[in-house]
Amino acid sequence: MTGRIKSWSTGSASGFITAQDGVSVYFHSSAVLEYDIASLSIGQLVTFDLVSGHYPRAANVCVQRHHPVAGAEEKRQEAVQLRYLGFDQTGSVRAYRFQRVWPGEPTTTFTVTADLVLFRNHRVGMQEGPALCLQILAAGLAAPGSILLPPLQCALTDQHMLTYLASRPASARRSRPKVAPRAHHA
Repeated sequence: MTGRIKSWSTGSASGFITAQDGVSVYFHSSAVLEYDIASLSIGQLVTFDLVSGHYPRAANVCVQRHHPVAGAEEKRQEAVQLRYLGFDQTGSVRAYRFQRVWPGEPTTTFTVTADLVLFRNHRVGMQEGPALCLQILAAGLAAPGSILLPPLQCALTDQHMLTYLASRPASARRSRPKVAPRAHHA
């Protein structure tokens, strides 16, 4: 279903969505896709699954983002939606999986692999992995003239990490405090 955020309270981490048919549907932040929570705002267009019960509630709430399509199709805007599906890990390599939903097109899956050593070397928290990979995919989809055919698989690089670090607000660029080495007692 599609609707708009009617109300949103960060204090209670919940709110209501007005569905296209006018029904008011409750949602909790646990029903919102992880990377979408920070962008929730009143009036925001969202898609969701309706969970039946005594009171209707939403699950799988996903913020709709609009990106212009390059070329002759620039005049019309398509709702491109990237959803984080989770990750698989083998050794020190994590594969972040995303799904692209584009009206009128089949759903496609994208994978961004990352060597976890990159996170340590650049002092980036593991929890930032999905957002970092999402930026890479969104930039690839929005690049003029680029045609991304599924299954798209790319790898996170040092350059991606440096670009990501440079894009963060100054308050997020904190360095770790230096810790004196511990003395060993015999």
